[in-house]
Amino acid sequence: MENKCTCTNCNTKVDTSTDTTELRAACPNCGSFARNYLAHIEESVTLRDGIGLKAKRSGQKRPYFESKSVPDLSIARKKVVHLQRVFDRDNNRYFEQVTDYETGEVIHECDEPLSDHVGHGSAKSKK
Repeated sequence: MENKCTCTNCNTKVDTSTDTTELRAACPNCGSFARNYLAHIEESVTLRDGIGLKAKRSGQKRPYFESKSVPDLSIARKKVVHLQRVFDRDNNRYFEQVTDYETGEVIHECDEPLSDHVGHGSAKSKK
């Protein structure tokens, strides 16, 4: 973090190291007590974005193709991971891959016929 103090009137740099709440040094150039303070803080932020799509045919209720590639929260790992999931009903394919953003490690992968992918999501058996 960098702090900078200048005179409001003439923009001359003012040393504030000797200032107290009762006594403030005047600008060495113009004598003004008005000040501008500039604080510069640098931080890095990571943003993640995703995409999802559904393809439907006219007259059909369910999409024949669904895909999403999004950040997702891993409860077990307590961090955000990358989730890629594909439902391809025309080709009877289900694909899912979960990857750690930081290490690139594939945490989970499933590639199987969609007809074999039962007992998941809303098709789970009730306890």
